[in-house]
Amino acid sequence: MIHRGWSGLIVLAVLALGWSFVRGDSDPPRRKKDDQQAALMRAKLASSQKIVEGLVSKDFGEITNGAEELRKICRATEWEAHSDSVYAHHRKELIRQSEKMIAAAARENPDGAAYSYVHALTTCISCHDYCRDVLKIASNTSSRVVPIPTTTEDDDMPLPARTVRR
Repeated sequence: MIHRGWSGLIVLAVLALGWSFVRGDSDPPRRKKDDQQAALMRAKLASSQKIVEGLVSKDFGEITNGAEELRKICRATEWEAHSDSVYAHHRKELIRQSEKMIAAAARENPDGAAYSYVHALTTCISCHDYCRDVLKIASNTSSRVVPIPTTTEDDDMPLPARTVRR
């Protein structure tokens, strides 16, 4: 009964990941760097598919192979080039979850491997949301970010004298 629940959750997670890729931006790649990034993402998706196949069939070798590929992709030099700290955090978390999947597969622990996979999947989705919604918007703005002024206890003072920048 528990394995049926995990299988259903894994299938749902794969469908959600596939849907997020389908409904993403359909703009053609602009540069060679974009092509390399897209190739890495396709490879990451392929390794994720191997992990799912291993989880639903309890093939711990397949789980290990997929997780090792995912870890290698995350450590790829092209992916390290991004300097954003949140993006770097997602990358490190994906490496950590890949290592947990490898360890769980070595112990032949399907529940531990599935839990790590689901966490890795949520990390992927969070990273894609961040890159699509935050980094893309930040790179497209021509104006700089201006801090919102806050007031102090002296509300009777004229505005320029009472602003505090944080």
